[in-house]
Amino acid sequence: MNEKYYCINCGNPVKSLYKEYSTSVLKLTKCPKCKIIADKYVEYDLVIVIIDLILLRIMAYRHILLNTEFKNFWKISIALIFLETYSNWIFMREYPMNRKSRDLNSTTYINEELIYLEDLKFYEMILNTALGFSSFIIMAYLFTLFYSYLRKRDFTPFVVICKAVTLSTCGTILLLPSLIWETHIQEFHVLFVSLYTTLSQLLAYKAVCNSEKSWSLLVIFSSHLVKIFIMNTSFTNLLINM
Repeated sequence: MNEKYYCINCGNPVKSLYKEYSTSVLKLTKCPKCKIIADKYVEYDLVIVIIDLILLRIMAYRHILLNTEFKNFWKISIALIFLETYSNWIFMREYPMNRKSRDLNSTTYINEELIYLEDLKFYEMILNTALGFSSFIIMAYLFTLFYSYLRKRDFTPFVVICKAVTLSTCGTILLLPSLIWETHIQEFHVLFVSLYTTLSQLLAYKAVCNSEKSWSLLVIFSSHLVKIFIMNTSFTNLLINM
């Protein structure tokens, strides 16, 4: 378990989340600042925590990101990168941005060369998405270092930012129904998922950094701009549009 815990209500550090009197008797600790139980999710089933995450409750984000180990976040990151890449690939095939892509999609005869080009394009898009995902995390972390320096706070570990971005990007999974049952993606669906994911990222960042809403907005939107810039100007993206 973590050596340092936080109140999920106010974000104040606490020494422990509960006192164990026996294997079946626990007494939850109250936060010395807000006088509320520091982490009620200790006694909750994981399903309830996940539901609260979906409902964008900051207390659930604090519980997962600050009071649990969340070891397998890197596996989720890889899965999200592949999912975002595949959805972008499907979207690009339906709404091609260049003539070559339109000609390729309208071709009725498919030979081995076209299949090879499609596979190569997909692998390049995976690398491009990974670069964008990494740039988002790095940008958010740099902003966090600057904020911690200004506020004279303890620096938030890089791995915590990675976990926050990964958990908050899980909204991309909402694209799965379109990919599985309809095999295509509507523009309004992409817009809805993007908006939901952005709100989730705002909450997750505020949860781990305990920052003001205005600062969280600045960090998330700036990180998104950097991600978009990297993905649109990277070498792999130039290869894709060639």
